[in-house]
Amino acid sequence: MKILFVQPGGVTAYISSTERQGLQISRGLHQRGHHIVWRAILTDRSWAEDKITLIRAASEAGFDAAGIYFLHYKYNLLASIKALKKAIEDVRPDLVCAIGYKAGIITAFTPQKPTIEVLRGWTGHTLPVRVYEFLDKLLLRKHDLIIAISPTQKEIAIRYGVPPDRVWWIPNALDTARLSPPVSGEQWCCELGLPANTVLIGAVGRLSKEKGYEHLLWAMHILRGDVSNVRLLIAGEGIERAKLESLTRELGLQHVVQFLGEIPNGAQLISGLSLLVLPSLSEGMPNVILEAFAYKTPVVATAVGGVPELVKDGETGWLVPPRDPHALAQAIREALSNPEEARRRAENAYRHLLANFTVERQAEAWERALQAAVENWRKKRR
Repeated sequence: MKILFVQPGGVTAYISSTERQGLQISRGLHQRGHHIVWRAILTDRSWAEDKITLIRAASEAGFDAAGIYFLHYKYNLLASIKALKKAIEDVRPDLVCAIGYKAGIITAFTPQKPTIEVLRGWTGHTLPVRVYEFLDKLLLRKHDLIIAISPTQKEIAIRYGVPPDRVWWIPNALDTARLSPPVSGEQWCCELGLPANTVLIGAVGRLSKEKGYEHLLWAMHILRGDVSNVRLLIAGEGIERAKLESLTRELGLQHVVQFLGEIPNGAQLISGLSLLVLPSLSEGMPNVILEAFAYKTPVVATAVGGVPELVKDGETGWLVPPRDPHALAQAIREALSNPEEARRRAENAYRHLLANFTVERQAEAWERALQAAVENWRKKRR
């Protein structure tokens, strides 16, 4: 089957977790004999295609990849739909797969081919984004199949009118064979100029409101004096950075919290941590947790989105309510003060990963989903 993947692209320093998942799925399907083509939604006419992170990564993976049209708040949505239809005429795929709300909106208007939308969740972090996400929700039912990355997203799609048999839950997966070699905590301490006995805990991800970092900072404030030699490393960039740095100063945490900005390999940072903390207010199914499981790094996370499918409290990590700094602080305290228990849960998490979230299982599920989408499309045309 010839599959056209459509996803927003941009000029960024490093490939995003969403892009990594898309390319991972592509590799799995390619290995099963499918022909993969990538087209990136470009939001700035000045960008050169060879500078687009997604296009570059897909090309390096051996796929036909290019930018096909522009969609931005100031650009014409109808023109974008027309451009996608032209791309479909050129590529002549058997199926179109949209990743992200922008791709989901425009592919909903291409009935000449079966369509799948991958539902990863909505953030609503700006007014224009909320408008586009609202349109996406209204148009979900027009797709022949929805792939939700968590049970929560599946329930949302059904709530917006998609028949249950057209919503499939296929979780994210991790290709452990492609992971970078681990970097020890001692090596990270040396690189960051910290004492060798510093206990490193960390959070990795976009600095935006829905990631809940302010609650993590308050948790660190609560923990002051309870744990010694601890440094919280926050890796990532985003619109909340200045606000979070200001809160860090207000709470007197300048010598406890360190903002690293974007780093080339977040997984390698995770490999050197004594604890990964995910304080999110909303999530799909976080890749950073899968990476922590692979490196046997203990995890404290909030019970949002697909996180409870990964982190089983008392078994594969610590699970706490969102927006609760005291619960977060207590879980961090418990994990750091009970290293044997933390190791036990991390070992369980590693086994959980290998049993349920492999790329082989993911590719097999996706192949079944492709066939189901085509069949649903054919039924509509009878």
